[in-house]
Amino acid sequence: MFKQMFGTPNVHPKSKPFFDHVIGLTNFDGRIWFRNFQITDEEKGGLVEVGPRFCLWPIKVFSGSFCGEVIYENPDYKSPNRYRTEMKMEAANRYKVKAQKTAARLAQEKEIVPKEDELDQIFHTITQDELTG
Repeated sequence: MFKQMFGTPNVHPKSKPFFDHVIGLTNFDGRIWFRNFQITDEEKGGLVEVGPRFCLWPIKVFSGSFCGEVIYENPDYKSPNRYRTEMKMEAANRYKVKAQKTAARLAQEKEIVPKEDELDQIFHTITQDELTG
């Protein structure tokens, strides 16, 4: 499979001279990391990264090319549509919480009745009606 993917056809005009190389595949953090190294010194085991370098994040692995039974399914993967839906729901929930807090504050403000101040009557001006009545 790798020979078909990364191999250069025989006597291809853009092919480079042959060199020894090592392909490194690492499974880390739920991803498959791919690195291609050239062997520079066979006696000391010196390697130089020549590329290509990339990372694969498998979502589903099927038994056939693009169909068949599902062999592996990534439990951590979220489709972009699902991710956007969750972000919109979170924003809606933030709005609902804010509206509930505002409604509770307004209801509490209506319940608060100011006490009558005893000193309000000190500077009360007596009107003509109060004098005759």
